[in-house]
Amino acid sequence: MFNITISILTLLILISQNLLLLNEESLILLCFIVFTWLVYNKLKTSIQSDLNSKALDIHKLIQSSFDYTLISLKLELNTQQEVKSLTDNFCNLRSYFTKLNTFFVLKLKEFTLGNYQKSYKKKLIFIQRLEKQTSKLLALLIVKKLSKITNLNRYYLKNFQLGTWKCIYKITLREYFEAI
Repeated sequence: MFNITISILTLLILISQNLLLLNEESLILLCFIVFTWLVYNKLKTSIQSDLNSKALDIHKLIQSSFDYTLISLKLELNTQQEVKSLTDNFCNLRSYFTKLNTFFVLKLKEFTLGNYQKSYKKKLIFIQRLEKQTSKLLALLIVKKLSKITNLNRYYLKNFQLGTWKCIYKITLREYFEAI
């Protein structure tokens, strides 16, 4: 306040001594300077608080933007890590699947071979039994046929007195006696 009073007094002295001329331009300049000085003094606190609030708002917006960017980057990093983990899991799954398939192929080969061996063994046992039964039946059939033939031979020798039959009968008796 003291500076203003000194300035006004100095100005009045200069005007009264005609060192400073008062014309329209200088009065307009003086009014403008006084107006700006008064506006500055009166509105300084409100403008300062308004600018501070706007600066605080801008700071909050920038901070929230940085926070959002940080969260987005963290989410992107997590997503990339999950994708990497997923690809690693797929690679592990592929290796496990190939091992499993290899194991199944080897075991399937052994399993089918074992099943074929069991079924062929059963079939061979069945065929062996069938051969035994067939050989027994054939032996029985041959014995029956031979007994029929011998019975017919005796019948013909007894009932039909043919020379050839008698001769064959005597030869067989002789061979039989020689064998005994």
